[in-house]
Amino acid sequence: MRILQALVYSTFFALAYSWVLVWVLERREKKYGQGALSFSDAFLAGSVTLVLVYLSNLFVFIIWPRSAASFNVLLVTLLAGFCFYKESAYKLQQKRIAHRWRAEVRLLNIYISKDPANAAYFGRLSDLHCKLGEKDRALEAARMAERLEPTERNRWRIKQLNED
Repeated sequence: MRILQALVYSTFFALAYSWVLVWVLERREKKYGQGALSFSDAFLAGSVTLVLVYLSNLFVFIIWPRSAASFNVLLVTLLAGFCFYKESAYKLQQKRIAHRWRAEVRLLNIYISKDPANAAYFGRLSDLHCKLGEKDRALEAARMAERLEPTERNRWRIKQLNED
């Protein structure tokens, strides 16, 4: 009966542990938009973690049953540390990306002051303001781009910004 309990507990703990690990790795794309994690990478990380946590849990349950709870606390602490590290790294990378976007906005404003009839500058400016979360400025730049160059792409950009 004790072995059956160890099997069931180890299975569920390993599944939950692996799910949290893959969830943290996928947050890079889903929350921060910093590139996709391919299915094969996520599957590899999840499956290796699943097997290692499952086998180590079984080993600890069988060899040192009194230490099993301490071992699982250690594993959860390690996972929490990894989550904190990755989240901090994602936020730092997001700040760096936003800093580059702001620098590009400043540069585009300089270019626009030199060539105010270039619709491509306004289109890119609209995209950057949208990425930075500045919807009003993005809409203003998109309207200016559409006024200078009435293409379908510029009309579509205005429509997308109005829907958001």
